[in-house]
Amino acid sequence: MARQKTTTEQKPLTTAQQLGSLIKSARDIMRKDKGLNGDLDRLPMLTWVMFLKFLDDSEKVEETRTALSGKKYKSAIDPPYRWRDWAAKKDGVTGDELTAFINNDEAVALMANGVPGCSPT
Repeated sequence: MARQKTTTEQKPLTTAQQLGSLIKSARDIMRKDKGLNGDLDRLPMLTWVMFLKFLDDSEKVEETRTALSGKKYKSAIDPPYRWRDWAAKKDGVTGDELTAFINNDEAVALMANGVPGCSPT
């Protein structure tokens, strides 16, 4: 008698598993970057990128809440420096274009002058 094949259904990943998978994927990509030498370089960068993403998600929720109450929301980070403006687009900024965006002298000058959305304070 032939054995019946059993199909195993994969359970959906929990939020913690999804986050773990996302972080692992990001770390794998960052390991390929020749400019990053070990976890001491990668960890602060990964932390900052995750912070920007979580902040943007939080601000989207607050924007919706304030819009529903008829008020105007002021973002902590101004465009084009918000996550949704450069990282979340399908044709997002990558490679040399991303490096130029980050290293742009204009953005550095804006930070030095304390322009809203560009200053870490």
